[in-house]
Amino acid sequence: MISMIKERLDAALDRLQRYLSFFVHRGSRNWRTTFLRARIHELEQEENADIRYLRWQLTKLRAENTSLENRRNELCTGAAPLFNMPGEELRQIACRYQVVPLDGSSGWAVVMEHCVFCGCELETTPFRTERDALLYAALLQTAGYQSKRNLSCPSCYEEYEKSVELSKD
Repeated sequence: MISMIKERLDAALDRLQRYLSFFVHRGSRNWRTTFLRARIHELEQEENADIRYLRWQLTKLRAENTSLENRRNELCTGAAPLFNMPGEELRQIACRYQVVPLDGSSGWAVVMEHCVFCGCELETTPFRTERDALLYAALLQTAGYQSKRNLSCPSCYEEYEKSVELSKD
């Protein structure tokens, strides 16, 4: 708190010093002209500070872009062997994801989201073959995908709302 007040006082004193320097050093008798010159100088300083900040932001974004490009290359080299792996090895790699048969059809699905209360399947991604589903789950695992972990099914959410209403009463 004290350091912030000190910084503001220092800035105000610096500004006052610049205004006074225009009076003393310029030799101008017209105070309006002197004030305008001081204001122009202040605006130039602010503009230069903005330019320095934008250059810093650009450098930071370029570094992030390089980092993302390197990560993309790492993901590609990590994912390439998955396409030639047998099903059992894919199943071991994709152990964090459920690969289940679809109800009433011959396809398979990867469970992407679960209800946080009852654990039922909320979101699934369907595939025609078990190998495709296992490969998708292994790719998700390799890429480091994280599910939302904050979803609930409609029946659990309704029960939750009822319990919240009861606690308000």
